This record gives sequence, structure tokens and C-alpha cells, in this order.
Amino acid sequence: MASKTTNGEQTGEQHPASSEAQFPGLTLHAEGTADRLRRVNEPGKADCLETVEVELAVEYDIASYDEWRNLVDPDYAIHGRTVEKGTIIDDLLDRLEDHYRRQSSSRYEAPDWNLTVTGSATAWRRLLMEFSQMRGSDSDRADKGTLRLKRLLAADLVDTGAALAALELINQYDLDRSTDTFIAEVTDSTDGE
Repeated sequence: MASKTTNGEQTGEQHPASSEAQFPGLTLHAEGTADRLRRVNEPGKADCLETVEVELAVEYDIASYDEWRNLVDPDYAIHGRTVEKGTIIDDLLDRLEDHYRRQSSSRYEAPDWNLTVTGSATAWRRLLMEFSQMRGSDSDRADKGTLRLKRLLAADLVDTGAALAALELINQYDLDRSTDTFIAEVTDSTDGE
């Protein structure tokens, strides 16, 4: 599944043009209820659209920086939200072969959907330090990266790998940033094990 649009040039951020660099392994997981729409055409009769309620579990491997920006843009805050889960779910449903519509009255929220981006701490670090290519020194980029990870954690969109990556960046670059949010995420995830 390829990304339909590219918005990296619009943001002023740079990312590697080389196809040699392999994008870090991040996977978007979504589970929820949707309507599957199917046109029913009987010869000589009126057209009708059949709607069937289905439970979906979608797993989507994010294969490039452009797909990351198009699906999950942590700087997208037009409506006061860091992440608009409803928009992400709608984009995922548009990528499926059949036609699906999310069951929700809110354009931006998706209360009946679970949505998580998973990846190792190494994958998150690579995304922030190699692929995002934010301007500034490595320390500045690490600081901006930890802020992005904190926003994604606050939106309940990422897993423990993101929290571990943030802790590693704070430690490696001796950043003056609170670690409480990240430590709480790691602690919560290990309590159940």
C-alpha cells in the first residue's frame, strides 16, 4: 500500500531521499467497528446500498517517512489536538480494498476504536534522529523528538518502545526534560508482566 500524497516538502523538514535507507519498523494497529458498504444492483430494479456492521482489526506496516507523516502527524494540531484518531482511522479504512465507513458522529474522535503505533525503542529513535531530520544540533533534535513522543504518549497512541526511546534520548543527550511521563508508561506496561 503506497502513500497517496507527500507533504514532507511543505513542512520544511528534510528526510533521506535514498531508497537504500530502510525505514524503521513501525506498525499501526487499529481495532473497532465499521460499516462495510456494498452496492446491490439487480437488473431492472432500483440501486441500493447495503450496509453491514463489521468488527475490524487492521495492522498496517508504515514503510516510509511520507506514510508516517500522512497517517500520524504529531505536529498536526489544527483543531487543538495533537492527534486526530478519527482522521487516522478514516485514512486506514480508505486504504482497504472494500469500502468501509467508521461508525462515529465525530470527525476527529474515534471512541469505539483502539489505535496504537508499535515499534522498538531503536525504531522510534531512528524515526526521530535519522528520518525526521529536524533542524538543529543532535541535542536539539533529540529534545524536539522527546517532545513529540510525549505528545504521542499523551494522545495514547504509542507503545512502551516510544517511552524507552525518549528515556534513552534524555539520558544520551543529558536533556533537561522531565522523565515522569515516560517512566510511568514503562512502569504501567511492566506491571502486567
